[in-house]
Amino acid sequence: MEKSSTMMMAVLLVVGLAIGGGVGYFMAPKETAPGETTEVKIEVLPLDGKTIRIANLMSGTSALETGVPWAEEVIVPNLNAYAENLGYDVSYTLLNDQADSQAAVHLEKVQSFKAMDISIIHGGGWSSMAQGALSYVNENNVLLWSSSSTSPVLRIADDNLFRMCPDDTIQAPAIAEMLWSWGIEHIIVIQRADSWADGIYNILEPAFASRGGEIHERIRYAGEVTEFSSYLATAETIAAGLVDQYGAEHVGIEVIAFSEYTTMATQCVDYPTIYNLVWFGSDGTALGAQIRDDAPEMAIHMQALSTYASPGKNEMFLFLYDESMRISNTPVGYYTCAAFDLYHNIVETTLMTQSEDPMDVIPMIFPTTYRLFGASGWCKLNEGGDRAVANYDIWGYGWDPDDPEACVNVNYGFYDATSGKVTWYTQAEVVDGRPFPGLTPPGH
Repeated sequence: MEKSSTMMMAVLLVVGLAIGGGVGYFMAPKETAPGETTEVKIEVLPLDGKTIRIANLMSGTSALETGVPWAEEVIVPNLNAYAENLGYDVSYTLLNDQADSQAAVHLEKVQSFKAMDISIIHGGGWSSMAQGALSYVNENNVLLWSSSSTSPVLRIADDNLFRMCPDDTIQAPAIAEMLWSWGIEHIIVIQRADSWADGIYNILEPAFASRGGEIHERIRYAGEVTEFSSYLATAETIAAGLVDQYGAEHVGIEVIAFSEYTTMATQCVDYPTIYNLVWFGSDGTALGAQIRDDAPEMAIHMQALSTYASPGKNEMFLFLYDESMRISNTPVGYYTCAAFDLYHNIVETTLMTQSEDPMDVIPMIFPTTYRLFGASGWCKLNEGGDRAVANYDIWGYGWDPDDPEACVNVNYGFYDATSGKVTWYTQAEVVDGRPFPGLTPPGH
């Protein structure tokens, strides 16, 4: 991604101003008269010739299959081309690892990277992981960048955690409006018992109530649960009463889950009342590959219409979309775009400061993100160091029009954060842009 010569000069000028006393010098002799020399100072940028190591700490083993080729084939070549186009003799490399889907392991890996003198880390993919590492990164001068942690609990000013994604103070009202615009007035919430899901619920409850909606039951389950029968039986009993009283068109299930939703959906067929309601979700259930492959009929029947932050859909986004389809035959998601953008911010801030010390880099994060328009859109951060603005697409599932046995992701609607309203598409889109029949909400 080349910049104009004017932009390149501007960036180089900022670098010269930002590094100040960090510039090194070589003392070169210059002959002025026979037998006489004088010294000339030649500026040398401190990072010249260096390779900056960045930790790429993925959340679990499942992310490695596509995460490693994505890092090696897309991110690293792009960052190095960017630095080269700006005229710097600096290269970047990613050290890939994963946290076994556990916050404790994530903290251990962060500590291990610090012991290797790597202090800039892309990690904290789950909010529980970011939260578990927060004290350590603050106390040990580590910069932790997250592209997918969304818990409002972590919206903290003046810490060393930055998030290139919006927190759920933005997503939860979008979920509430999605439910209400569909005609849902009464819901049962089934959620993980963790800081991420609790954060969504704590904002969803008043947001839904302000529209006239009511949450009749909150069912929490441990993240490691694989048997949901008792939870689903509770939901079935409550839902049956709500359907009798208010009608099925005004009753819904809001699920705040990750990949375990696939298991939940396969077990849900034994509970006819809730199985035949429309389910709704969040970014944790959007664009699911596992449920499309393992339980396509349940995916389409239940829908789990889910909010997912809408990327910029500019030329950079289209480039990443094509790369994602090439590597994994999967459309690129918002959080992948956010990761791409945060890596570019790391390049910007390290080059501007000519330092890989987080204490030098962190003060430059706010001004550089403010002017960065990346694959995920405008990257402006709020006072807590999190993405300040976001719209949301609403994703569900449908049968592939070209292959009736294949389930595909379908974009059925859009939440506009400026108006606070949802538009349901009369003609939706499959992820590759093919037209697809829309969904018609029953309304109030």
